Amino acid sequence: DFKVPLLFQPFTVKNLTIPNRILVAPMCMDSSQDGFVSDFHLVSIGAYSLHGAGLTIMEAAAVAEFGRITPGDIGVYRDEHVSGLKRIVDFVHAQGGKIGIQLAHAGRKASDTAGYTQHEQSEFWPENVVGPTGGLAWGKDLFPPRELTLDEIQDLVKAFGAAAVRANKAGMDTVEIHGAHGYLIHSFLSPVSNKRTDHYGGSLENRARFLLEVIKEVRANFPAEKPIILRVSATDYVQHLEGPSWEIEQTVQIAKWVKDAGVDVFHVSSGGNTYQQKIKAFPGYQVPFAEQVKRNVPGLHVVAVGLINDGVQAEKVLQEEKADLIAIGRGFLRDPSFALQAARQLGLVAKHTQQYGGVQRT
Repeated sequence: DFKVPLLFQPFTVKNLTIPNRILVAPMCMDSSQDGFVSDFHLVSIGAYSLHGAGLTIMEAAAVAEFGRITPGDIGVYRDEHVSGLKRIVDFVHAQGGKIGIQLAHAGRKASDTAGYTQHEQSEFWPENVVGPTGGLAWGKDLFPPRELTLDEIQDLVKAFGAAAVRANKAGMDTVEIHGAHGYLIHSFLSPVSNKRTDHYGGSLENRARFLLEVIKEVRANFPAEKPIILRVSATDYVQHLEGPSWEIEQTVQIAKWVKDAGVDVFHVSSGGNTYQQKIKAFPGYQVPFAEQVKRNVPGLHVVAVGLINDGVQAEKVLQEEKADLIAIGRGFLRDPSFALQAARQLGLVAKHTQQYGGVQRT
């Protein structure tokens, strides 16, 4: 008897049922102005839902104007941003898909140049780049941050909560808190970037305080029946440097704390906190980090990501119980119908949107 592969079995967390275990990972498109989504976002995100993606996580959306990575980032820091987001949500839902958005603050990686869009000098904000510790620039080409005051930290916690309210008004099925890749939350977590001596620095408990406060605020401002995802970097990849850094053991510990704080799904990426990182990337290179979290934190749903290139590879990760869900980034950029291709690779009839039903085949 044919058994439906795990990758294409539905997955339920709280009131969200995803038709398959494939997530579109959030990927910045630098195609916004003043934080507003554009037609590009509708077409790009819409293409994934037309071609069978289970859950699409929209790109990093800044919770504050100066928390954008580049002037081209989308935002959820103004009420006026909601209607454009809702248009995309409604389209995805009409195709039977699910959608969430990543709530983010770029921290010391803010006010960066976009990959392909040229912005005027007046559109950047070098004096308002912030981080846990002043002067510790991410790299040679980025502005050094000024140190956040205690009042500013609390203002940003509240900004995450307000963004969650807006995401819910747009109809998002879930929100993902961005705690990875050297952005603000990650830079608080890692001793590489956090040299504070108050109750937001020093011990792991102190360095995790900002994250836990953000989770509490988001949970209080997002419907209890909807799940919250947290994306983290499992390691800083700076073992070649002297001094403490962020590693998988600390990631496992905070996974236990965030589960108790209200996080339902733990999305495990890696790196991004310093230009001095040394990464050896290969297919599935981040999966062992996800596996360690899954083994050590029962009851927490785990997402694996990182050069997972096809359906067979993704199915193997699930069958070996290394993760519960699979996030794909580059694969969807190469081919928006990645989910359909994965289905065919696993012997299934690919399920298009109903308007494309005439081209279904094995």
